[in-house]
Amino acid sequence: MKINNSYLLSSLASIVIGANTAARADESQCGINWQRLNLNQQQTQQIQTLESQWNHDYMQIQPAIVDEQHKLARLLSDPRSDPLEIIALQQSIARKKELLRATATTNYLRKRQLLNEEQQHNLEDMIHQVVAERQRSIHPGAAADVMPDHVQYLIQRVRHMWTRPGDQ
Repeated sequence: MKINNSYLLSSLASIVIGANTAARADESQCGINWQRLNLNQQQTQQIQTLESQWNHDYMQIQPAIVDEQHKLARLLSDPRSDPLEIIALQQSIARKKELLRATATTNYLRKRQLLNEEQQHNLEDMIHQVVAERQRSIHPGAAADVMPDHVQYLIQRVRHMWTRPGDQ
């Protein structure tokens, strides 16, 4: 099977550009103002510690992703580059991005665990608002007041993670 080299190169270049966009999107905060949850002093301190930990972890992982993305872009533009090296580098970038996402999720869950039940419900409402705002900004003409099914499913699963079937 013969693959058009220009098509392959343009496809791979779009993946790299998309990866750069995703990396920049990771830099923006989730839009949650933790102070709006009426945290007590201990919660505030613990949230700040977790924020600091997240910033440290992010600054350890993200620059490596950006460096590898630049190297990948150079390799993609060089017709003599080794295809296996390109694939290995792309996989390394994907692993680092997944590590960053997992670290962010773990950090968020630790923050959420610090909250009482009322604060957790307020946090859920805030997340719903952030998602709706992002949908409106992406699709300005669409009615985006409904949270996507996959997000609703995830929230439902997390909410009932530690409950037994008879407890509900």
